[in-house]
Amino acid sequence: MAKRSLLGTGGVPLGRDMKIILLTLVLANIGTSIDQRFAPLYITDLGASPTEIGLVFTIVGLFVTVLSPIGGWAVDRYRRVTLYALGPMIGTVGALLILLGPTWGWVVPGYVISSLPGILVGPALFGLVSDLGPEETRGSRFALQAVAGGICGAIGPILGGYVYQYLGYRAFLVGQAGMLLLAGLIRTKVRDPREARRRETGYHPPSLILGLRQAIRQMVASSRFRAFFVMVLLFQFAASAVGSLTSVFMREVVGVNEAQMGILFTLAGVAGIVGVLAGGVASDKMGKRPVFAMAIFGFSLGMACLIAARSMAALTLVFIFQGLATNLASPVFQSYFAEVTDTESRGTSFSVFNSLLTLMFLPAPLVGGLIWDNVGPIALIWFSVILSAAGGVVALAWLKEKRRSHGPSGVGAKA
Repeated sequence: MAKRSLLGTGGVPLGRDMKIILLTLVLANIGTSIDQRFAPLYITDLGASPTEIGLVFTIVGLFVTVLSPIGGWAVDRYRRVTLYALGPMIGTVGALLILLGPTWGWVVPGYVISSLPGILVGPALFGLVSDLGPEETRGSRFALQAVAGGICGAIGPILGGYVYQYLGYRAFLVGQAGMLLLAGLIRTKVRDPREARRRETGYHPPSLILGLRQAIRQMVASSRFRAFFVMVLLFQFAASAVGSLTSVFMREVVGVNEAQMGILFTLAGVAGIVGVLAGGVASDKMGKRPVFAMAIFGFSLGMACLIAARSMAALTLVFIFQGLATNLASPVFQSYFAEVTDTESRGTSFSVFNSLLTLMFLPAPLVGGLIWDNVGPIALIWFSVILSAAGGVVALAWLKEKRRSHGPSGVGAKA
């Protein structure tokens, strides 16, 4: 009798290549999880105001929005493994530039270059995980990918908090550069099954313009994509508006130091590991729509509770709850996307969708900074609560879901 596991009967046979991917995800993203949490504090220490912090991340977001479709097309056009390995090596250069910046304005080029790995790695990783195994275990593979990210979310913040407080952020940047370089070298050993299929079939990817046109046409024609886009947009705008100032809110309003912040973010990361696994199981049992709704409403409730929480005990409960709830949807999103795209165009479709989404919530960090400076930090939290809750309403009311037994539909069928 086959053994049952949390991820399904018989577990998930990872294989050599998936193990390399998971190993290097942890290696490359421990530092990334630190930077996401503490970069606003570092920029503040270099003399930036909340509005200027929002401006920095708005500039970076604009750069990502413009180049992401090209990065996705490149992943479909060229060897995915090469671009997957090149990403963290570029990130090494970005970390060193941030290290050398004397004032907040000088770190902008470093953060722009540090965004390049995501432009290449995101669609490459999405395509590799989609193809490194059968469709029946695809959701489980994405859940394990999310667990690897959750491990980074658990280890990174507590490590980053103590490094920031006792060694300084520049010490972290040196270590980050080294870890990114090592991750890139190890990733060159991954084998891509798509390459063998292309050699057998003689497939030739479309040109840049044609590939982008096909991806946009497919998404616009799908009512499922339109509802999904609105749902994610509302949630992402709310999360992005408050996200770049969360650590500043914790220090200046709540009154916790960097080491305490690290503990709280780590607890949220540990809860997130449970959340992604639970989300994968729940989506198989209940469907994707209720999982998305639970995740979004959970984020809203967690942010509302943050307004009143002041003791470490209360903050601990808030961060554990929000880490668990918000991460329910992580593997569901990618599994959904893989089902409605084909292996030869996943990179382009994934990047075009993300770019269109990013373009819409691009002003969010700047909006968050303006609300903070002109109305107050509590108003920013309520703005995030209300907007994200609207995304949950969209998920329940308009997000249509067709079970696999009903047959292919949407973009996947047309592709």
